[in-house]
Parts: sequence; structure tokens; C-alpha cells
Amino acid sequence: MTNFNIIRFLKITVMQTVKIVSIIQKKIKRPNFLLYLAFFSLVSFPIKFVNAQVLEKEYTKIEEALKEPDKVIRLNLENQKNHDHFKDLGKFKNLEYLNLRNTDLDVVPEEILTLKHLKILDIGHNDFSLLPKNFGSLRNLQELYLDEDKNLNLYEDFEILSKLKHLKILHLENDGIKELPGNIGRLSDLEKLYLSGNDLKTIPIEIKGLKNLNYLDIHHNPIIAPLNIIKTYKGGLKIKF
Repeated sequence: MTNFNIIRFLKITVMQTVKIVSIIQKKIKRPNFLLYLAFFSLVSFPIKFVNAQVLEKEYTKIEEALKEPDKVIRLNLENQKNHDHFKDLGKFKNLEYLNLRNTDLDVVPEEILTLKHLKILDIGHNDFSLLPKNFGSLRNLQELYLDEDKNLNLYEDFEILSKLKHLKILHLENDGIKELPGNIGRLSDLEKLYLSGNDLKTIPIEIKGLKNLNYLDIHHNPIIAPLNIIKTYKGGLKIKF
């Protein structure tokens, strides 16, 4: 029997070389780690893990995912250049995570706009410039990756993103951005904004409109002195230079 007291304080625990017959619940009252139990023949499992989270299966082939589309929560199609099945994306009604990174998109597929449960969308490293006008229909979207998208029309895209009232995290790293449009202040629900690896020399004062912002990443930019940010937030904002 594995002694879980030994590993109880580890953040990540991988156990692939031991045979586990059962897990005694009293040994893990407050699991604060990721427990990887693949390739085991568990006979029993505790009924309740306090604060435990179940990681959903992540599909990487759309053909497999289409067999039971209603059960698909995570779909990762990164680097897949064949768009033939993208027309089927709307079938994943319960999808919460979608990765279309580096798929040579010059237009964001309209089919994804029907995914009402989508929380995380990665469409970074693509070629489109404009988000669809009805992108705001993704009303549960919380995190959006637009990094390494060199052709973005930021003013128009910010206008569209301002309709997403649950958007908390926005990634705009390595986009070749020289200047942020003033309407960035309309993204008032943002909590984390990632702008590293761009060509920004200043940050517009309109960023003060981001009342909920608590983290701003602007490292690897030729910014001289973002004093306006510091004065605006008075220590309530963590900035990575």
C-alpha cells in the first residue's frame, strides 16, 4: 500500500511505477496536488476528495470527437491545417475549451459562435484580422488567446470584445503591436492582460477603464516609463515589466 502521507504536500504527483490496490480516504483529506493515476488497476476509490477536480478528456482528433459530440468538453486541434471538419464545430454543444492554434485561419469559423458553453478559446498564431461581428454570442467566454496574430485590427476587435461581459483573461503577446487603441478601456471586465513581446512604447491612459485589472504583463516591450499606469492603480495592479 502506498503511503500518501509522504506525497501529500507535492503539487504534482506522478505514480506510474507502483501498483495501487486502493486509496484510503483518510490519508488524503486535503489533496493539494495533481494525482496522476493512469495505467492502474484500482479496486476502490474514495467517494469524496475535498477540493478535488476531475480533468476532462481532451480530444485531439475531430473524427473521434464527432462519435459522441455531446460528451466532448475539451477539443484541441492545434496545428491541424485541414479545415474540412471545421464546419462540424457547432455540433459540440457542451464544449468548454477549444484550441484552433496555428491552423492557418484567415477567417474565424462562424460555427464556433454557437458554442454557448465555451469558456476558453485559443485562436492564436493565425492570419485573420477581424473577429466575427457576432463574436459576443460567446457569452460564457472567460479566456481568449489572440497571441501571435500579426494582422489584428485591434480597434475593431476591441469593440467586438467589449460585448463579452465574462471575458477575464486576454492574450495579445507577440502580435507586433506598436500602439494600443484607446478603446481598450471598454474591456472593463478584464482581470489579466498579456502584452509581452510587442513594440509598445507607451500604455494609453484609457487603460484606467479596466477597473478589475489585477495583472498586466508588458515585459519585452520598449516602454520608457509606464507611470500613468502606476498612478492610476496605486498599487492595486501587479505589473510584469
